[in-house]
Amino acid sequence: MEAVRRTGTARLPIHVAPIRADQVGRLGVPLPRGFAGDPASLAIVDEAGRILPWQATILARWPDRSIKWLLIDVLVPAADRERDLFLIDGGAGFGDAAIGFDPLVVRQSNTEIVVGSRRFRFDLRQGCSGSLAAASVAGNALLADGGVALVLRQRDGTTLRTEPASLRVDLAGPLRVDILVEGGFAGGAGCPLKYRARYTFVATGPTVCCELMIRNPRAARHYGGKWDLGDAGSCRLGDLSLIVPSAAPIEHLEWQVDRGVATRRSADPAPWCLYQDSSGGANWDSPNHVDAAGKPTVAFRGYEIRAGDARSPRVVDRGDRAQPVLAATFRQGRIAVAVHDFWQNFPKALRRRDDALEIGIFPGECRAGVEIQGGEQKRHRLWLDFSPPEQPPEIEQATESLHLYADPAWVAATGAVPGMVVEQTSAVRAGYVARIVDSPRSFFARRELIDEYGWRNFGDLYADHEAVHHRGPKPFVSHYNNQYDFVLGAGVHALRTGDRRWWRLMDDAARHCVDIDIYHTQEDRPAFNGGLFWHSDHYLPASTVTHRTYSRNNGAGRDYGGGPGNEHNYTSGLLLHHYMSGDAESREAVIGLADWVLAMDDGTATLYGLLDTGATGLASKTVQMSYHGPGRGAGNSINALLDAYATTGRREYMSAAEALIRRCIHPNDDVGARGLDNPEHRWSYLVFLQVLGKYLDCKRELGETDYDFHRARESLLRYADWMLEHEVPYRDVLHKVERPTETWSAQDIRKCHVMHLAAMYDDRGRAAAFAERADFFHDRCVDDLLGFESNDLTRPLVILCVFGHLHDFYRQRRVTAGATPDWTHCHDFGIPQEFVPQAARAAGAFARRLHGAGREIARLLRDRVAGWWH
Repeated sequence: MEAVRRTGTARLPIHVAPIRADQVGRLGVPLPRGFAGDPASLAIVDEAGRILPWQATILARWPDRSIKWLLIDVLVPAADRERDLFLIDGGAGFGDAAIGFDPLVVRQSNTEIVVGSRRFRFDLRQGCSGSLAAASVAGNALLADGGVALVLRQRDGTTLRTEPASLRVDLAGPLRVDILVEGGFAGGAGCPLKYRARYTFVATGPTVCCELMIRNPRAARHYGGKWDLGDAGSCRLGDLSLIVPSAAPIEHLEWQVDRGVATRRSADPAPWCLYQDSSGGANWDSPNHVDAAGKPTVAFRGYEIRAGDARSPRVVDRGDRAQPVLAATFRQGRIAVAVHDFWQNFPKALRRRDDALEIGIFPGECRAGVEIQGGEQKRHRLWLDFSPPEQPPEIEQATESLHLYADPAWVAATGAVPGMVVEQTSAVRAGYVARIVDSPRSFFARRELIDEYGWRNFGDLYADHEAVHHRGPKPFVSHYNNQYDFVLGAGVHALRTGDRRWWRLMDDAARHCVDIDIYHTQEDRPAFNGGLFWHSDHYLPASTVTHRTYSRNNGAGRDYGGGPGNEHNYTSGLLLHHYMSGDAESREAVIGLADWVLAMDDGTATLYGLLDTGATGLASKTVQMSYHGPGRGAGNSINALLDAYATTGRREYMSAAEALIRRCIHPNDDVGARGLDNPEHRWSYLVFLQVLGKYLDCKRELGETDYDFHRARESLLRYADWMLEHEVPYRDVLHKVERPTETWSAQDIRKCHVMHLAAMYDDRGRAAAFAERADFFHDRCVDDLLGFESNDLTRPLVILCVFGHLHDFYRQRRVTAGATPDWTHCHDFGIPQEFVPQAARAAGAFARRLHGAGREIARLLRDRVAGWWH
């Protein structure tokens, strides 16, 4: 780390954007191996060297137990310019602080948690519907008795309130406190919904962030393998709102439709509502927004401000897109509310009703209602601000996203982000990938084409490569569902550039993937529970299936249907998102997807287990159940297990990964017999080899160059030798594939990566040949891809975004790498053994038992006949 050391002290520069008020900023930063074992040995200072208040959470450790990823919460002073903060070693405590603050204090009992400072106090109680029972500022109580309430109205009009099951402190520090509340709904018959509320308090003021998650844990019924809306496992809502009652009658209502827009004020006590019905964009009535019957769920463009009785309100204003703040002033103070990404997650509403403000999370104003599919969840960030009457609300400053990022050169030098490099050697490829954030067809702009907005859609990418043959008048709707792990690519480029646009795409996509694309149930079959849904079906509209692939409207008259499968399982981006943001749900998703791999391969949980309890093979198959060689099915399963091991340290994940590697590849495989020159069915062996390289890197990091390491390394080189002699760019063999698209040339970047891995792990004098071939495949990939008129589609852009920079990393590594390690070993790996899946083994066992039973019956008959004869 000499490149980031100054005057004997290592300093990590943290770049900070201008902000109007003091804020508690949060970011995850990687540290080099051996840098620090305890955050107490570190400090954060400003440019003048003054220590800033901060707190830290360790997210990951290196094998030597030093910190690998550290989550930082730091109090950043207001400033109208960009500047740097520094994380330094050799600090301790808070010392001479550059800014004063009142630290948060937490007190708790069995049923209550109190969070506060000298300025404010919040009481959370387990028996309270919304758990936030009381709020006071400067000694004045601002919430009415009973506090905040989360209220669900069913379609039949029945009203349900939350029934908190647990209340606990999830994080406690002087700058930030997180309280986690979980429970269900009571008061009606059979409501399956569960909720989780994460209340976040910060020392800068009495503004509370509530991240509210609503989940339907029931399984979908998916008859015939179809997953459309209207399924019996869905839950249909009339209204779900958070109600914030004031401690005294409301005297004035104030609202701001968006930042920078003038605040309006009214003393009218009548009900008031700002309701966002659709995105307000040009394609607001896209077929992306339909109900189970295929009818539109949106009624008009944008939002309306309504006043008067809710049954017959008058519209007093209209507009396209609102990011509103609503505030109520009364004798003791002021309460304000807001929703993060309000219009993007329509339908949404902010209301004043009697002496309370309301946040319509799934608002009853939506004419179509809301259907939450079985195994679906959604998170919303809600903001509640409490202030004295003479002080303007701090909610606008609190909801303003503070952009912090670690110095890219530092991040790359730590080695904590595999394959990351700051400088890119191919300007052409770099410019191509940059189109994702900086072009008229950026991924932000593509959202507008199918109106990829609304609470279920926002964050996903438009899979425009599926629409190339569409000629209809309406947009062709197709969803991407994080194929090839766009979240990972966006995260690496956010770290590499510090560009907040990359971060925004990563965060939106990660949150969407965790909430919508993962099947949040344990009530279905093991092969589906907790799995990741495929993208929209190839060249078919999403129709009424939302983000779940197989629709009854697309599969008439043919064998069609399915569910989550091992070939679409992407975890590395979610793990990086957790490291960069501290998002606990992303970490849970990584572990859950790894557990899905274990469960789908568990033979004891199937009917075949009555005859054979061994592995099912569902975790290792690719394309056909009979193929368990190198392929993306096994590769993605192994990758998920490695990521779960990285974040938990639980050895069973590593052991399961190694078992799959032993099942699928061998140093003495007859590679030519695998049919790898058939790209239509075997192209994804490259995915497996890429993951095999990740496994080898992980084992080297752990210092475990054991039998499994050498077996995997020899296997990689066996297949790389075959590639060196036989593999060619896909553009040269497009006659072998069903659809000769630009994506095939984009996939050549994987061959480049595998050749680099072989060069790094070679010990037979072929490293130079592998490296030369890596350069060849990289150049052909870029040249061939740009030769297609359709090169600008989402899928090829994602592939180059995720894997293109690896070429620069390994080229740079060639220059800086030291002597080649000694890979000598004395292991005998024997001969390959073909894996037989459980169903086939069980069929064989049944046949043998049946044959044995037949022989026994024949013997008994012979004995009986012999007895009769005599």
